[in-house]
Amino acid sequence: MSDKHAVYFTQLNGIRFLAVFLVLMDHWLVPTIPFPLGHLGVVIFFVLSGFLITRILFQSADDVAEKGHSPWNKIKTFILRRSLRIFPIYFLLLAIGGLLRIEPFPQVWKWLVFYMPDFYIMIHHQWLGVWDHLWSLAVEEQYYLIFPYFILFLPRKYFGRLFPWMIVLGFCSRLFFYLFASHNFKESSWMWSYVNPFSAIDSFGLGGLLAYFYHYHQTIFQKISNVNFILPITLTSFFLVLWFSHLAEYTYDNVWFIVIERSVAAIFSFFLIAEAVSERQHLFGKFLSLSWVDYLGKISYGLYLYHNFIYNYYHQEGNTLWWAISKYMPLFQTNFLNFILSKFFVNLILLLFVASVSWFVIEKPINSFKDKLK
Repeated sequence: MSDKHAVYFTQLNGIRFLAVFLVLMDHWLVPTIPFPLGHLGVVIFFVLSGFLITRILFQSADDVAEKGHSPWNKIKTFILRRSLRIFPIYFLLLAIGGLLRIEPFPQVWKWLVFYMPDFYIMIHHQWLGVWDHLWSLAVEEQYYLIFPYFILFLPRKYFGRLFPWMIVLGFCSRLFFYLFASHNFKESSWMWSYVNPFSAIDSFGLGGLLAYFYHYHQTIFQKISNVNFILPITLTSFFLVLWFSHLAEYTYDNVWFIVIERSVAAIFSFFLIAEAVSERQHLFGKFLSLSWVDYLGKISYGLYLYHNFIYNYYHQEGNTLWWAISKYMPLFQTNFLNFILSKFFVNLILLLFVASVSWFVIEKPINSFKDKLK
């Protein structure tokens, strides 16, 4: 197992790869995938962010408590580092969207610039076309801006109480949305609940709880990571919840989907990340450590950010690279490539190319500078 103060966990890039691949399967293979796997991928990202960000903040909190460092300087450094990781290609994409007028950018650009597409969806009860997926990045950014103050100004003795409250708040907020918001928004209530930042607090809280055990209570962490058969049990529970949701009168507007699904997905993610952090070299651990899996995990932010603009089943015409290319293809090629699996792999190659260029030209050089900030 890595030293608890190590910054880099070798198998977590593999988890990032799994999460983004679930999203790709959800958005690109809709007719052949009966379950919304992208929902699980997003929750894995939330729990993973909760774990990694909280560990960084714990180290800063230790410096504040033990070395007398300024918490304000720690927060400033944290926000600067996060901004350098997230902002460059995000705002580059917005700039391209503005220049090319990729719909509905001209109508919603302010919501995107200020990281509030989740609030746009909640207020207007509609998605944002190829810009849809940015709601989850907005939720994470809103979390990054607020959560550091809880860790760096809260006495360390209260850390163990903070995360259970976050878990309860997340679950209760979704229950509230189900019981009350559904009466106001009717069949769009699931959308309002799904992107609401309060609905994700328990995912971040579970990631934070795992970081708390890892950083301060290694014995408890080891007991958690050594629980046998927990991953298949929690994963099966997730699919059962989706099945019960599918059997309901409304597939999404029901208690299974709005309230329970994210909780079960977050619990699965909790144990999945604990397993990866343990860095065991069994079959699954070896898969997560494969060089190509590690690489795809490193470029996962770009894969997620760009994938809707390459192709999305729900936005087949008008705004995607696939649509632009297929217009100029001979009919026989178009018919062949419209076969869903061949289309998936062609678009995957395009996405890998775009994300790789982004990684080597923009992200990796900036990360090298970011890592010098302490």
